[in-house]
Amino acid sequence: MNSASHNWLRVFSKLTVLSTLFLIFVGALVKSHEVGLSVPDWPTTYGKQMFAFPLSDMVGGIFYEHGHRIVATIVGFFTMIQAIWLGFSYEPKWLKKLGYFVLATVILQGLFGGITVLFFLPPPVSILHGILAQTFFIMTIVLAYGLSIERTKRVEKKWPKGLQKGAIIIGGSIYIQLILGALMRHTGSGMAIPDFPTMGGVWIPTFSDNMINNINAILFDLNLDMVSRNQVMIHFIHRFGAAVVTGAIGYYVFRYHSFLQRHQLPNMTLWLMVIIVIIQITLGVATVLSERSPYIASFHVVTGAVLLGLCTLFILRINPVKWVDWKIR
Repeated sequence: MNSASHNWLRVFSKLTVLSTLFLIFVGALVKSHEVGLSVPDWPTTYGKQMFAFPLSDMVGGIFYEHGHRIVATIVGFFTMIQAIWLGFSYEPKWLKKLGYFVLATVILQGLFGGITVLFFLPPPVSILHGILAQTFFIMTIVLAYGLSIERTKRVEKKWPKGLQKGAIIIGGSIYIQLILGALMRHTGSGMAIPDFPTMGGVWIPTFSDNMINNINAILFDLNLDMVSRNQVMIHFIHRFGAAVVTGAIGYYVFRYHSFLQRHQLPNMTLWLMVIIVIIQITLGVATVLSERSPYIASFHVVTGAVLLGLCTLFILRINPVKWVDWKIR
C-alpha cells in the first residue's frame, strides 16, 4: 500500500471509532426515551426500505429509533469498507483478521438489534446488544491504534511491573461496570434507588422490607413505577461498582503518576481518564436526581464508553508494540 492510501486508511479507522461512539449515544437515547418499539418492524421501517422512509414521518419515538437504525447502518458500512480496504492492503495479517472480526461483530450486533425488536425487547437480548456495542467500540480502537503512526514509531520501554497489570485490571473493572449499567437499564432498575447519597433514606443499605417500602414510598410520591428488592440490589451493585472503579483509578494515579510524568502520551491519557471519571460520577448522580432525564442518562452511557475507550488506549500505550510479545511482566 502506498503512503497516501495508508494515511487515508488510518484516518478512516479513526472516523469509524468516532462514528461508533456516536452510535452508542444514539442507541442510549432510544433506551432513555423508552422508544425501542416505536418502529415495530425490522429490517423495514413501517414496511418501507430504511432509507426510503420519509424524513417528515420521523417524529416522536420514531425519530430516535429510526435514526438509530440509520446511524447503525452507516457504521456497518464504514466497518465493511474498512475490512475490504485492509484486505487489499499490505498491513500485517493480524490487522486484516481483526478488521474481518470487527465486521463480523457489527453484523452480529445488527442482528441482535433486530431480534430485540422482533421479540419485543427481551431484557437478555437487549443487555447483550448493549455489551456487544461496548466490545465493538474497544475493537475499533485497537484497530485504529494498530494503524497509527504512534504505534509504528514507538520505541519499546521498560515499565514498572505493576503498571501493565493494574491498567488491565482497571480496564476489566470498567468493562464489568458497563455490563452492570446495561443490566440496570434493561431491568428497569435505573430509579430503583431514587435518592443520593442516601439509599432509601439510609446510608448503609440492608435491603430489608422496611428499606424497600421506603424506596417505593419515595417512588410513589414521584409518580414512578414501584420496584422489587432485586431491582434495588442491581442498582446498588452498580453504585458500588462505580466506587470501586473510582477508587482503583485514584490509587493507580497515586501509585504511578510520578513515573508516568516522564511519558507524555500515557500520562495525558491517564489524566483524561481522571477527568472523564469525575464527569461520569457527576452524570450518574444527575441521572438519579433528575429522575432519569433521557439526555443526562444517555450522556452517562456514552461517557462510560469514553472512559472504557481511554483505558483501552492507555493499555495499548504501555504494552509491547508487537502483539506476540503481550504479557504481564
